[in-house]
Amino acid sequence: MTRCYRCGREAPRYHITYMRRSMCGDCFVSFYERKVKNAYIKYGMYRVGRRVGVAVSGGKDSLALLSVLKRVFPHLSLTAIYLNLGIGGYSDESERVSRKLCDELGVDLIIYRLDSSEGFVVPDFRETAFRKRMCGVCGTVKRYLLNKVAYENGLEVIATGHNLDDTVEVLFELYLRGNLEEAARLKPVLVSNHPKMASRIKPLIEMTDEEDLYYVDALGIEYASSWCPLVKGSRMMNRKMLIKQIEEKIPGYRHLLFKSHVKKILPKLEQLYSQPALNDCELCGMPTTARICSYCKVVKRVRRAEDVEAQ
Repeated sequence: MTRCYRCGREAPRYHITYMRRSMCGDCFVSFYERKVKNAYIKYGMYRVGRRVGVAVSGGKDSLALLSVLKRVFPHLSLTAIYLNLGIGGYSDESERVSRKLCDELGVDLIIYRLDSSEGFVVPDFRETAFRKRMCGVCGTVKRYLLNKVAYENGLEVIATGHNLDDTVEVLFELYLRGNLEEAARLKPVLVSNHPKMASRIKPLIEMTDEEDLYYVDALGIEYASSWCPLVKGSRMMNRKMLIKQIEEKIPGYRHLLFKSHVKKILPKLEQLYSQPALNDCELCGMPTTARICSYCKVVKRVRRAEDVEAQ
């Protein structure tokens, strides 16, 4: 009979595929929290600030992040940020489970609604040239608004639930396209170089999708288990499926690629590409490398489409 490899308990609930080992619930929670704590310390995430805005989407990764930070680092000042993107019932369900966990943990929650605050919702981009790149434009909107909310609420740091699988998928794409300048910015900690820009940290960057799922299950955390309806057919999902197939053929592929990036490649890239200087967007006043920020450019498209439809 299979036993927990740490305590010897029979019939362990969780099998960690890349380790080829199984653990009971108590041992897995301890293992997970120790790994996150080690990553937080190893990458110096504690140096960039104590007032942390935790981006929550209602999914397993972000809710695992909020829970583990609250449990492992009780001294941190945590504020959860939920962006309601207006994606029908999906956004409403995601908001519900995010609010539920924040209530259980005693964490303040800021809810920012696109429809009432910005005058549009993410599905509106389906009527623009971005209709085939919905994940990309959604990412632009989320990055901008998370930073805006953090800045307006005095939060020094934004913590996101990007895990190892997410990171490897992006690295795969960046290296494939030779986008080394962007690869130089993909790191566990991105320190702010502008007073209106919050630093960013990824405490779960060494955790897998599987481990995040096990953690919320072990703690009985309710999360939105359905996929965003706009993600169907996205290249991002296709890349994740391909990486999963590679991992099956080459066990440890994800960990190896990430470690090679951080330890061997990233130091060389940082010598070639310095962090770009930021100035204020001429339209909204938030940080950007250009005259007009990416957010204002994409929002201009969706509002133009709305004006045409209204005529």
